[in-house]
Amino acid sequence: MVYKKKVIVLSCVIASLVLVYIGAVVFDPARRGARADVYTWLDPRDIDRISGITITLPDSDTVILTRNGRHWFVSRNGRNYPARHTRVNDFITELTRRAPYPMRATSAAAHTRLSLTEPEAARVTVSGIIGPPLLDLLIGQNDLSGRNVYMRRAGRNEVRAGEDRFSVYVWAAANSWYNLLLFPESEDGIPGVQDVMRLTVYPPANEAGETTPMVFTRVARAWEVNFETEALNQIRVDTFVRDILMSAGESFADPMIGAVFGDSRLVLEFEGGNTTTISFTEPDQNNRRQASVSSTNFVYEISGWMHQRLFPAAGVFGF
Repeated sequence: MVYKKKVIVLSCVIASLVLVYIGAVVFDPARRGARADVYTWLDPRDIDRISGITITLPDSDTVILTRNGRHWFVSRNGRNYPARHTRVNDFITELTRRAPYPMRATSAAAHTRLSLTEPEAARVTVSGIIGPPLLDLLIGQNDLSGRNVYMRRAGRNEVRAGEDRFSVYVWAAANSWYNLLLFPESEDGIPGVQDVMRLTVYPPANEAGETTPMVFTRVARAWEVNFETEALNQIRVDTFVRDILMSAGESFADPMIGAVFGDSRLVLEFEGGNTTTISFTEPDQNNRRQASVSSTNFVYEISGWMHQRLFPAAGVFGF
C-alpha cells in the first residue's frame, strides 16, 4: 500500500514537471519571438497563379518576365525572348522560402534611412493571372554586416531584414535572364545527340570563294562522314554534336543593316524530319558575328572563338 502511494505521488510530480516544462517552452518569449520572425514573402500556394515578374531598379532598365504555360520569356521592345526557366524558378523559390526575417522598424520614418522609399528601392512585383499583385516587394540597402538586406511590402510601413538572397537576381544584368542557347529547348534536356540523324557543316569560304562541307550521317548507332580520316573517333563526333546543341550566344541582337547570313552555316536534321539551320554573318571589325536560327527566328551575337569552335578542321575527328 505504501509502495502504491509512492508511485502515485511520483507520477503526480512527474506530470507537474512535464506541464511546467511545456509551459516554459510554449510561453518562452525568446521562442515566441523566433517563431514570429519566420516569414515568407510569397505564399507557395500562389506559385501556379503567377503570370509575370517585373524587376524595377533606380536609374536602370526594367526587367519584365512573362509566363506562358510552362515557359518563361523576357519581354523587350515589344518582343518576347526565351528566359532561363531554372533561374526564374530559383528566384521564385527564394521568394517563397520560409526564413528568419525579424521586424526592424514599424514607422515610415525609417524608410529613407534604409533606402526603402519607392524612388530609391529595388522593386519586385509578382503579378497574378487576375487581380492585384501577389507580391509588391521593395528591397533597400544592406545592414552593417553586409549579409542581410532591409525589405518591406509596398504600401506598408513594417520593415524586415534577412539574409540577402535576392541581390544576385534583382541587381543582375538583363542578359542573365535570357536563355541564350541556340536550341532553347535544350534547357529541358531535349534534343539530344541521339536525335540528330545528319549534320552538315558549311565552313566559311576560302579566298577563292569555295567551301567544302563536312557531312556527318548517323547509320545505326555510328557516324559516317564524307571526308577521309584514318579512323573516325565516334566519341569526338558525339561531343561536337552535343557542343552545337548546347551552344549559346552572348546576347540577342537585331540584325545588322545589310547583314547577309550564310557565310557559314550548320544544318542539323533530326529524327522525325525536322531541320534546323544556323546561319552566320561575316565577322565584324571585332571578329564577332551574328547567328540566325531557323527554328527560333532569333538572332544571336556570337564571339569569334565560339564561331571557330563550331567549325573545326576535319582532322580533329580522328584518333
